[in-house]
Formats: sequence, C-alpha cells, structure tokens
Amino acid sequence: MHCASRDATLESPSGTTVRTSLRFLRFAFAAAFLLAVVAILTGWWTIRRTLPQLDGSAVLPGLRAEVQVQRDALGVPHIRAQSLEDLLTAQGYVVAQDRLWQMDLLRRVAAGELSEIFGEVAYDHDVESRTLGFAQAADAAVAAMPPDRRAMLDAYARGVNLYIEQRGGRLPVEFLLLRYKPRPWAARDTLLIAANLYKELTGFWNEQMLRAEVSQVVGPELANDLYAATADSRWDHPLVGLAPEPVKGTPARPAKPARRPAKLLEDTPLEHAAQLPSAPSSQWSPADGPLPVLDDGFRGAGGSNNWVVNGSRTSSGHPLLANDTHLTFTAPCIWYLLHLTAPGWNVKGFTFPGGPLVVIGHNERIAWGFTNNFADVLDVYTESFNPLDPLAYRVNGEWQRATVRHEVIRVRGEADRNLDVILTRHGPVVRRDGNTGYAIRWTATDPGGLDASYFLLGGAENWDEFRAILREAPGPAQNAVYADVDGNIGYIMSARVPTRRLPTGGIPVPGDTDDHEWTGYIPRDALPQLYNPPEGLIATANARVVGPDYKWYLTDNWMAPYRTTRIYELLDGRKNLRPEDFIQIETDIYSYPQVQIAQELAKARRKVRAADPRTSQFLRIVTKWDGRAAMDSVMMSFLEFTRRALLYNLLRPRLGANVDKYAWMRAGVFLEKVLRERPARWLPPGFHNYDELLISSADLAVNSMSRESHTNDVPRWEWGAFNQLRMFHPLGREGLLRRVLSIGPMPISGSIFSVKQIARTFGPSMRFVADLSNFDGSLMNITMGQSGQYLSPNYRDQFDAWYEGRGIPSRFSPGAEHSQVVHTLRLLPAPPP
Repeated sequence: MHCASRDATLESPSGTTVRTSLRFLRFAFAAAFLLAVVAILTGWWTIRRTLPQLDGSAVLPGLRAEVQVQRDALGVPHIRAQSLEDLLTAQGYVVAQDRLWQMDLLRRVAAGELSEIFGEVAYDHDVESRTLGFAQAADAAVAAMPPDRRAMLDAYARGVNLYIEQRGGRLPVEFLLLRYKPRPWAARDTLLIAANLYKELTGFWNEQMLRAEVSQVVGPELANDLYAATADSRWDHPLVGLAPEPVKGTPARPAKPARRPAKLLEDTPLEHAAQLPSAPSSQWSPADGPLPVLDDGFRGAGGSNNWVVNGSRTSSGHPLLANDTHLTFTAPCIWYLLHLTAPGWNVKGFTFPGGPLVVIGHNERIAWGFTNNFADVLDVYTESFNPLDPLAYRVNGEWQRATVRHEVIRVRGEADRNLDVILTRHGPVVRRDGNTGYAIRWTATDPGGLDASYFLLGGAENWDEFRAILREAPGPAQNAVYADVDGNIGYIMSARVPTRRLPTGGIPVPGDTDDHEWTGYIPRDALPQLYNPPEGLIATANARVVGPDYKWYLTDNWMAPYRTTRIYELLDGRKNLRPEDFIQIETDIYSYPQVQIAQELAKARRKVRAADPRTSQFLRIVTKWDGRAAMDSVMMSFLEFTRRALLYNLLRPRLGANVDKYAWMRAGVFLEKVLRERPARWLPPGFHNYDELLISSADLAVNSMSRESHTNDVPRWEWGAFNQLRMFHPLGREGLLRRVLSIGPMPISGSIFSVKQIARTFGPSMRFVADLSNFDGSLMNITMGQSGQYLSPNYRDQFDAWYEGRGIPSRFSPGAEHSQVVHTLRLLPAPPP
C-alpha cells in the first residue's frame, strides 16, 4: 500500500508540474550560462582582434624600401629603415598600433573636441582649450614651418593614417565603447599634443590671479614673505651667477638616523610634563573639511630631476646621466619607448605618442635629459572694457576694438554650441568680471611658439650641435643636461623668455598702458649654460638655477629646493658611481621639510604640553624618525599633517576660508623661514609663542588624521593610507573598468619634497640612466607599459619595476638587442602596378 501510494503521488498532476518546472529551470540555467559564456567569448574575441599585428609582414604604400620592426618582451620596438622618411612613416604606424586612442584623445584635449565624444561633462574643458586657441596656433605653426620639418611631420602622419585605414573596424576598444572612428592624422596634430605639454609646464594664469587675490588681502609685507623668490643659501644650488655665501651649519636633518623603526607607542615620558602649559586649540573644526595640502602648489605643473657627472666620479671613467620627468599620471602613460635607426640616425629613448623621433634619450655619441625651468613666459593683463560697448577696451587712453573668433563646439547627444572668443592685443580673454577682462599673452600661442626642434636632438653628435638645435627651440623652457662619449658634460636652458618694460611681480598687470609690454626675448647666448664644470657634477630639480648676479629675469616661481639639495648631498664626494646608484637616488624618499618639523617639535615639547595624549605619544619618539617618507611610516603621516596644520594655522587668520588660494611652489620655503626666524608678524592670535603654535598644530594633525582615515587606530595611520597612487584611464575611474583599465588607489612611498617626488596623481612618469661607457648598461622605464590596449601583455608590464624602484636594462648594441627580440614585423612598400 505504501509503495502504491507513493507511485500514485509521483504520477499526480502536481508531481508532473514539479518535474516539468525543475527541467525548465535546469534548461534556463544552462541556457543562461551558455549565453554568458558566448557573450564573454564574443567580447574577448572582439577586443582581442583589435590587438595589432606584431609578426609577419604588412604593406605600407608610400614606403621606398622595406622597414624592419623588432620588438622585445616589453614591446619596445627597434625600427630600422633605409631613409628618414621611411623611418618616420614606420614610427607613425608602429606607435599607432599601440597608442592610437590615446593619440586621438590627446589631440582632442588641445583642440577642444572632447565634448564630441564624451558629451556635456567635457564642455568646460573644451571652452578653455578653444579660448586658448591651440588649434589656430598649430595651424599657423605648420604653415610657417620649414619644408624639411613639415615633411617630417607629414611622413609620421602618413604612417598613422595607413594604420587607421588598414584596421577598418578593428580599432582599439575605446573607439568601440564610444562608438566613433578617428579622423585622419595631420601634421598639426603633433603640435597640438606638444601644446598639451606646454600647457602643463607653463600655463599658470590661474595661479597669477590667485596670487593677486592673496596679496591684496594680506598686504605687501606679508605677501613678500609668502611669495619669497629666494631660499636660505644652504638650500639653493645656482648653476650660473654668483652663488650666495653659505651660512654656517648644514641643512636640517636627523643627527643620527635610527637604525630600527621606533615603536610608535614607546613610552619615554618627559620629566615634569604635567607642569608644562597646554597649547591653545587650533581654529580648525571638522566642519571646515580636510586640511588643504597648501603647498602642493605644482597643481597642474610639471617637475623633474636630472643630473650628470663626469668620469672622475664613475666606476667606468665615463659620464653617467640621469633623468626622471614628473608629470600627471595617466593610463596609458604619456611616454613611449623606442629605438630608431636610419642613415644618420641611431637613437633610443622616450617620445610622446603622436610625436616623431625621440625627445629624451641617447644616440651613439650623446645623451640628454630635461627638467622644467619654470621660466615666466605667460603674462595676465587686466583689460578695461567699455560698459556701453562690450568689445571696446581701453589702450593708452583710447578705445580699441577687440576681435572675436567664432567657435562651434560639438556636444554628443546635444545641439552644437557656439562660443565667441574675445581677443585683445595681448591675446584671448580667459576670464571676465563685469567690465574687467583678463587676457593672456603666452609664448605658446605667439607666432612661432610651437615647433619641432626638440625632436631633432637625436641627430646631434656633440655639444655644439646639441646647443645649436636648442637655440631654435621656442619652448617650453627646459633645463637640459648633456653628456657625450668623449667625457664632456654640460647644461643649457633655452627658450623664448620675454623681457618686459616693467616687471609684473607674478600677478596680473594693467593692460591699458604699454608699461608692461614685452620688449623682446632674453638673448639666446645670455640664457644659463654650463660646460665641463670643475666639480664634474650638474644637477637640476626645478629649483633656482641662477644666482643673484644673473642680470636677466627668468622667474620667481621656482619649485622648492629640497630635491636639488638632496641630490647634491647624495652625490657629494661619491666616486665609482654606477647606473644602479643613480636609480637609488631617483627613488630616494628622504624629505627635508618633515625633518625640520620633527626637530622643531622635539624642542617645543619641552616647553608646551600637548592636549591630545596621542600627540604626546608621537612627540616622545619624534627624534627617532629616520627622515624617510616610507609608506609604512606612521611618523611621516604625523609630521606631514603637522606641516599642513602649521600652514593652515598661519594662513587662516589672514585668509579665512580661502586658505587654499595660496598655491605656491615655494610654500615650503616660506614655512621653513617662518620656523627659523619666528617673526611676530606671523604668530596667529591666541598663541603666545611658536612652541604653542607647533604643539597645537600637532594636535590638529592627529585629529585630522583620525577624521581622514575614519579610524582612531593609530598604527593604521601609515603614510601609505594617505598617500594613495592613482593612474586612471579616462574610461576607468569607477567600477569594473577602473579595475581593468586603471591602477590604484594603492599606497606609495615618497613625498612632494623627496627626490622621488610623488603625489596621488603626479610623480615620476619615466626613469632614465644613460651609461656613456656602454649604452647597453643604460636603464629605461615608463610607468605602465608600451601598449594602450589592456589585453596586451605590455599594457602594464613595466609597472612593478617602476613601483619598486628597479631600473630596467635598455640594450642598444645590435648583438645585445638581437638576443632579446621576440617579434619581427616587416613593413613592405606596395608592389609596382
């Protein structure tokens, strides 16, 4: 009966329904799984087919002879051609294989065409780019270019366009995601990309306006302190002009670095600590938001390190040269590595996607590298417009008519927008407040401001030829270091640097008179240069390069001198230097300003008691810190936040909630001088002395760290928790695409003051060491990888070496390079008809 009943139940209508439902669910799950697999495989195949051809052969119509492209495991190509024209065409083709979408994006950035692919979110950026007029400047530069240089850019463009034509619908995935195709490449596009770098390195009109606002609020005396052009003589290392006499003593540093990291909660109580007076509390409150990084004044600016030593300091008896350029982090990175060979050319190094030949590197005879000089090549003029006529502005007591340039900006998903750019005699009006307009004159957009000179350096064979090429470069102004196989070393800064009737003081000046007009440029022979100095060492790191006896004005907006000082300190007295020693210097994380804060806090704690017991714990061991901005250092976090709090406490009484308008690259110099001299004019109300200010700032730092980290667990306040590296792809800022396309956030060592200058989105964009005794011993490294396509094995295969500070060998001789070849592509001319 039991079995019969069970069978009857199974055969019931409800049992049949259950079994049918289970079969349906199993089928549905299987189908869904199969569809997911098919979708994944289809997506993978769709993206995979966009990867370039690396082996075999391809026909490039227009080539005169076969070109060979050999790549190593890192994807670094060696392009061999029988003529310069074929070499450039092949270079355009090969770089487009790896970076075509980045190239298209960069030219759109400068031309103001981002809204066409991204929509409304990019509109304000396009307005700025159109206002600056880079597209017009690039067109004018191409039209005025000597025929041989125009032919060079045209040959490169031909190679890019051949790649676009041949790929059809198999372009990089970004084109597929954004549903558009690139327009043909043109000579102007190379200059547009160069204009982006020009802007990052010299485009500081907003900083001038901020400086004017701050100066007006605080008055001339305090403004002179805030914007001091010179540092204490022990910091600056001018290369030309009479250097100031050194003062007694040495730069601040720990007297005896700790051999082992001190335990944060080590208890070493101060005698009679309870009897010390407490410091007043700071004016900061959590409602004010996080402490601003006030002297992160290079916002948008490019820094760098370079140095060169002669054979008296090296193990080989030949020069060594180092360069690491500090730029905004991007994914893919701004640099591309390659080796180019043709009659008269054998050069290896770094170029930017969209640019021909090599910008930084070496050939068979010489090596060179750059840092930004920050020469003042842009002025802001306040123009007085007629209230009754918006296009009439005053010039020497009379009304003059401004011109208007009409622009049309395409915005994805919307109707086109019209933009009228107003141009005065000085240049475009970048801002207008009522009847006052702010117009800029800038060497970048002056006639002849964009040029291809830097690309030609790989053809120089000696110092005279190197200088001759740089003499033609209009800018941006760079500190170039040089070495050659004959043992010579040198330095030259060359660019168009304006001379003015009256100095501007680094702020906007009246444009209605001729008082501040440009009168010409500093003569090229008068620009700073140095050849074979007796000490056998030249180093620059964006700090002052001219002494007080240099008669011409370059700028007062140098970067803080701490990196330069540290480089000289690490090289002082050193012999038998090798390339790996230079990499160690490039990745050095000692940070002077925090060391000074540590020393001042050690003295102040003996006079003032901290209000927060966590501050007291830090102060007990502050002298044991080794001065290194290591990612696992809690003490570095405490000292950096104390430094920020000090600046905040000094500036808040003067600037109120607008303290972040103080954006000055030498703010660290201001703070160092205030702590050294302790002037009464800067002591904030409510504080009796600077010791109280220091301890109160340390309390504020602890509160700020707790708030920003969202934890009271002090050991979790490691520097890497606050110093988070970000290398974001334009499409990879959030979600899955960020994990796939971007790097970070992730902890990283270093500070804005260490030789390894690092911030969240700014730092060493490459590392280069040239060994003039044997170029096979040179080192070259970019941040991520050669390819801009994430399915390529070369998308981020250099990142680990960059992150860990390991130099990557860069072979140069035929035998050494041949042993590393993993791909060979033959580029063939079209057969005769």
